[in-house]
Amino acid sequence: MKNDSSHLKYRRIILKLSGEFFGNKIKTFDQAAINYTMGQIVSAREAGARIGIVVGAGNIIRGRDAGWMNKIDADMCGMVATVINSTLLYSALSKTDHDVRLSSALAVDGVAQRFNKFDDLEFYNSGGILIFAGGTGNPLFTTDTAAAVRAAEMCADVLIKGTKVAGVYSADPHKNKRATFYRELSYDQAIEKNLGVMDMAAFNICREANIPIYVYNFSQHQLSDIITGKIVGTIISGGCDD
Repeated sequence: MKNDSSHLKYRRIILKLSGEFFGNKIKTFDQAAINYTMGQIVSAREAGARIGIVVGAGNIIRGRDAGWMNKIDADMCGMVATVINSTLLYSALSKTDHDVRLSSALAVDGVAQRFNKFDDLEFYNSGGILIFAGGTGNPLFTTDTAAAVRAAEMCADVLIKGTKVAGVYSADPHKNKRATFYRELSYDQAIEKNLGVMDMAAFNICREANIPIYVYNFSQHQLSDIITGKIVGTIISGGCDD
């Protein structure tokens, strides 16, 4: 296992992925997509990066779309669904030569250990791959916010959000072909423009912790390229300490 990270621009990362990468409305789980994700993570780890992953549950249930349910209950279902996706990723990664830990903000005895900042940070620092499940453990918070919280707790150099578009646009590029692509933004600009790539709570947490957010097309670019400094998406930075 390679441990030299001196050549990396980002040595400590949190990767945020939508559950929609794991499946879709037709196929809840796509083995090829899960294997692709596993390969991306392993390549970045072998390049020397410390890696934590936060996975959403859009392929199973999106709390905000479950309008027939009580909002709190819908969010709870979403958090439990992230445990399912995280377990799938854990199963795939456990077949590699790397140490992997599934850490959940929800108590799921017999499946995942309960998140513990000190134990998980020690595991992260040692080079183990950490998968964070269960969101923040509280309803009304998105997995984007969970990723921002974990990035701050793990002292990450960057929060990387893998998406299905090239980066951050002024509007949804799938719906508006005139949407402006942004190569760089400040946190304040992203918040002022109300850009929907992440929720406001996540932006604010990263701004306060001075953790840049890197948004890129996960399907078209290698995670290992991102951590070595290749610019292929959008960088959001300019924290309160700049």
